[in-house]
Amino acid sequence: MSSPLPVTPSGTGAGRGVLYIAFAKFYFLIVGMVIQFRLPVILSEAAWGAFSLVNSIASWFNNVAVTGTIQAVSRFAAQNPGQARAVQATGLRMHLRLGLPVAIAFIAGSPVIAWALGDPSKTKPLMLAGFIIGGYSFYAVFIGTANGLRLFHKQAGLDITFATLRAAGLLGMAIAGMGVTGVVGGWVGAVGLILCAAIAWVGLPRTSEKLPVRPMLVYFGKVAVYLLLFNGLMFVDTILLKRIVGDHYAGLVPELRKHMPLGGYKDAQVATLLTDAQVGFYAAAQNLGRVAYQAIIAATFVVFPLVSRSTFTDDHETTKRYVQVTARYSVMFAMAIAVVMAANPTDVLGLLYSPAYAERGSNALVFLAFGNVAFSMLAIAGTILNGAGKSRPAVVSAAITLAIAIIGNAIAISMYAGSPHVLDVAAAVTGGAMLIGAMIAAFQLQRHFGATMPLTSLVRILVATGVAFAVGRFLPLHGKLMTLVEAVIVAGVFLVVLVASRELGARDLQAIKAVRSKRGAGEGEP
Repeated sequence: MSSPLPVTPSGTGAGRGVLYIAFAKFYFLIVGMVIQFRLPVILSEAAWGAFSLVNSIASWFNNVAVTGTIQAVSRFAAQNPGQARAVQATGLRMHLRLGLPVAIAFIAGSPVIAWALGDPSKTKPLMLAGFIIGGYSFYAVFIGTANGLRLFHKQAGLDITFATLRAAGLLGMAIAGMGVTGVVGGWVGAVGLILCAAIAWVGLPRTSEKLPVRPMLVYFGKVAVYLLLFNGLMFVDTILLKRIVGDHYAGLVPELRKHMPLGGYKDAQVATLLTDAQVGFYAAAQNLGRVAYQAIIAATFVVFPLVSRSTFTDDHETTKRYVQVTARYSVMFAMAIAVVMAANPTDVLGLLYSPAYAERGSNALVFLAFGNVAFSMLAIAGTILNGAGKSRPAVVSAAITLAIAIIGNAIAISMYAGSPHVLDVAAAVTGGAMLIGAMIAAFQLQRHFGATMPLTSLVRILVATGVAFAVGRFLPLHGKLMTLVEAVIVAGVFLVVLVASRELGARDLQAIKAVRSKRGAGEGEP
């Protein structure tokens, strides 16, 4: 048994630290869902689609900056806590050379990005989003510093504060009727405020010690390559949908004018509104489809800290068991959420969105819900591989998956651009790419660790999914209250089949109790 981890003079022990971070991540997840579910109610369908597009492009860079920076700063600070402030200064200098230039380039290149999208009206909100990219880069240094210093209460507090500020900024500007540019501006304001709060709470690096920037920059670069590829899979379908369907509508508008009054709108404006509405319908399905993935990522902070040094030792059997258990619980938990979404997609969408979203996005939700189960497996496999120092297979898995998604969506969306099923096709291609990616990742885990998702477990989970899905499809329940009842029934059936097939049993309860016991004793890494 490992000894309890030490507590820094102003820091937090591992047991409570994990709880702080876990609560903050779940809070961030819930508040994020509130934003994604309330904005479509406040904004028009086209405005919601326009914001979703800008959010997708900006988040591609934001996710890389935040995750890569936190990992880099936390890693170097944890290696030598006595130099944590010097590491913080190095992180800030790194982003003077990297994060700031990228943000400036993004702002300057926004007209080119808008041109590539075929929509010059996106230039202003994209330029504003560049400030978010820059702010996130420096903010992440403070979060990484808090993590490296084991100031988990401050890290969690900043996450919670930022989630609240972001929600207030986005929703507040939307309610004020400030449009897409105003909503993005509210996000910029939240980033500015949280950066000031981080400086005040974590503090600036008041040290004369100066570490070289290159080692951190090299490490960040290795992580960033994987993150760029991985995050691209989350957003590439939206970007291609916007461009290809936009081209279709641009050619269709002259014909539409012959059959309906379009007021004083120019052809380009009409095409933009029609395309953005399609993107908005798709974004609604994406948001619900990603709930399984988001829940799994949040759960990792409680159930299995993936970047644990003690896990990836020379103990082959421990590593093998870790991979098997992680894969099994992840797929099981993610599939429980996905089958609830997919079994009754129209009514589930109707719980949170208007009938138009429910009608247009229901079939897409089925593909995206199950696809994100595979995406969760790809994400966890990548984290395990990276955590074990095997970055190349993680990058290869993400690269192949992204290439399939890009090529597949480009062909399929072009073929169905004028069809009412174009959203379903995009979702099916994306979900299929995610499934292939999960299979590649499973192969990589088997190759490098001799372990992956146990086949018997996978079969039992798929059987439980099939039974629960069938029950949900045939239940004659409709309306908001009955949809919730049906969701409980579908989840219950899924659980019962798992228990009946002996996939879930006493061993799992014992494992959970063991984890809780270890957490209480302060064992494990943060």
